[in-house]
Amino acid sequence: MIDQSVLFDLLKMTGAGLVAGLFSAFMGSKDHRFKKWWELRVVAYQAVIDALSDMVYGYESKFRAEIEGRELTKETEARLSDLISEAFTRVRKASDSGAFLFSNEANEALAQLMNTWNDDHETYQDRLDSMQSATKQCLSRFVSLSKKDLSLNRHFLIWK
Repeated sequence: MIDQSVLFDLLKMTGAGLVAGLFSAFMGSKDHRFKKWWELRVVAYQAVIDALSDMVYGYESKFRAEIEGRELTKETEARLSDLISEAFTRVRKASDSGAFLFSNEANEALAQLMNTWNDDHETYQDRLDSMQSATKQCLSRFVSLSKKDLSLNRHFLIWK
């Protein structure tokens, strides 16, 4: 027959092992979910920054040619227009799904850019200038916000 104190000690060790195992599994799962969520946000911020950068390049190239009075070749004009259009589509989609991935400030920056897109302008040059300026401002703000939003602040056992 097993002594009661030995049985009690076995139950204590089993309980301690069970609690330690559950705690380790919980912390590992929480850490894994946090890392995956952070990686998803990094990819989303990176995609928007890339798209905004493409838009800035396209608008700057068109605006520079316009103020210098240069005619762009049809190929160059088509390439820049396609670049801007594709980048705008990526930014618009990110803006539509942004509440899920981006901070409120980042969503606001994208919304301001989307509003600028719909503004009326007297001349083509005014439109290029306005969009170039708004896109540069959005890119600068988005990069700044990405640094803040994606920074890692780790305290003992807790990700903040």
